[in-house]
Amino acid sequence: MKHSQPDNLQTVDDLPAEVEQVIVSIVRFKLRAGDEADDACQDVRLQLFQRLRETGELPAAELRSLAATIAWRVCAGQVRLRTPQFHSLKNRIQYLLTRQSGLACWREADSSVAGFSIWQARRKSLSPGKLRSMVTDRQFAWRVGNLADPQGRELVELLTALFNLAMAPVTMNDLVSAVAELLQIREPQTESLDAAEGTCFAELPDNEADVSLHVEKRIFLQRLWDEIQLLPLNQRAALLLNLRDAEGRGCVALFLVTRVATLGQLAEALELTAERFAEIWNELPLEDHAIAELLGLTRQQIINARKAGRERLARRLRGFV
Repeated sequence: MKHSQPDNLQTVDDLPAEVEQVIVSIVRFKLRAGDEADDACQDVRLQLFQRLRETGELPAAELRSLAATIAWRVCAGQVRLRTPQFHSLKNRIQYLLTRQSGLACWREADSSVAGFSIWQARRKSLSPGKLRSMVTDRQFAWRVGNLADPQGRELVELLTALFNLAMAPVTMNDLVSAVAELLQIREPQTESLDAAEGTCFAELPDNEADVSLHVEKRIFLQRLWDEIQLLPLNQRAALLLNLRDAEGRGCVALFLVTRVATLGQLAEALELTAERFAEIWNELPLEDHAIAELLGLTRQQIINARKAGRERLARRLRGFV
């Protein structure tokens, strides 16, 4: 089995060049160049170095995946530090939607949506971006009040007003963005893939590999991810939480290193909080009994769900590969 890190790993400077390139490419894509990016790269190196000192050698692919995962986490932390109010607001909205009578959030097609509870499975959601345009076109305004209200009464009033304006469920992303804009809270800016032109994929191909093969692999992973999100929750969880390669190693990190999905999107697909997903990340792939316990099902139900999910994916992806 091919291993990537040297046996005499003593300092962060001893990390393999291909791993260093993974770290730099992700950090520069998320944070751009500058002192902040340099500090983030060093933080990733230190965390990776510590993990390797604890775990010992890893296969090359796993080492790159681990480096990419740590890099994404560090960058996400930096973004949260830039806009702590926005992330606090997002968490409060998600909490209120699950606790406030009459409001709810649920999964619809390939995204999470929110609205009045009675709308579930009864009304089609607004198209992405529609809510913010409605707020602008109708000159919807809202007072900037006390966001520290522990009961969230004002926030509940605002959510209710927005749902009455929309008259339909809205995606969680659109809802949080609209609320942030009305409350004059700065939303973190995300980089587009166009902005990343010139950077390389986090999962770097071997020098001798055909680049077109890796492009095709990413296209396939994107199509696979799109189809997985359309599966029922039990099938999504049974597949993603147990995803393995031909040698039995966990490979869900491929969605991260190819930038097909983020940790947050993976957590959302599993209907887990980001914190809960982070807790089980290092345990992946999970065995069937662990997945069953997580979902409150039996081991046989998980096995059946995975089988059904694989059969549907095979039908939907027939002819694609």
